[in-house]
Amino acid sequence: MNDLLYAVTKTPEYQKTIDEVRSQRAERQPAQKSNTEEWGVHLIESLPSVLRAKAVAIMAAQAVSERVGRTRKYESDQTRQLALMAATPNWLLAKRQLDQHGKMMERPEKKKLLGPIITFNHALRKIIDAEQCSRMWQLTDFVGGVALTMGKSEEIARYAENAAQITLVGMRQEIAAESVLSSMQEVHGIRGANDEEELDGIDIVVNYNGVKVGIDIKSSQAAADEANAIARKHRDAKYMAVWSGFTGRDFGDELILKNWQLRNQQGYYRSVMDAVIQQVGHNVA
Repeated sequence: MNDLLYAVTKTPEYQKTIDEVRSQRAERQPAQKSNTEEWGVHLIESLPSVLRAKAVAIMAAQAVSERVGRTRKYESDQTRQLALMAATPNWLLAKRQLDQHGKMMERPEKKKLLGPIITFNHALRKIIDAEQCSRMWQLTDFVGGVALTMGKSEEIARYAENAAQITLVGMRQEIAAESVLSSMQEVHGIRGANDEEELDGIDIVVNYNGVKVGIDIKSSQAAADEANAIARKHRDAKYMAVWSGFTGRDFGDELILKNWQLRNQQGYYRSVMDAVIQQVGHNVA
């Protein structure tokens, strides 16, 4: 990560962020259009001088990543890593707000916080899809390192690592499910859920024999049964959770399963999707 931070310090966005930090320090007012307002100049000032440049680099990373995304035709390991670094600060803020206050929030409030979470998840997914990292600890350590460089406490850094791990556990189950489904002739398309569908608990939308159905992928049959029971209790007849067909033991610390493991679950998914279609039919637009 240090090499990436150093590269950011050589960009015009980094110098602009330094100027904004200095301006805010002088005026004691938040910037109007700056990522610095997301976690504040006071955090930068509280850091040891040796860490300040790195913290400012993380603040500048979002603008650098956006520029790189606009101007570069192809992604690289470095640009994907930069995108994850850039997404982590706002993801961490949104994640903590949801964990602390989510039960009391109305749907529009939750939807507003989904943006940073989706951006973070997409950054993770791109790294996994590119097979840039094969083990979970590589990504959780990176996220924890970003949190520490932001000036967060060890406790918050551990929270970030745990939250990233929970996200990755679910994500690798979704990737496995998508991989099996996409290899089946009955499936004519798969896409990720949109914001509204995610709020309804949907992970992926599958076109199965011409019927589009949204499903929530769970890491165990017990978790799927519990989620479905809660949905029915609340008279939600359209929600459907299904077990991915894989356990934590199948993955170990890996993020992507072997092809033979995926092929072995095609029969399971045929029976599952037939049951889903029979029970909920079309449940997405």
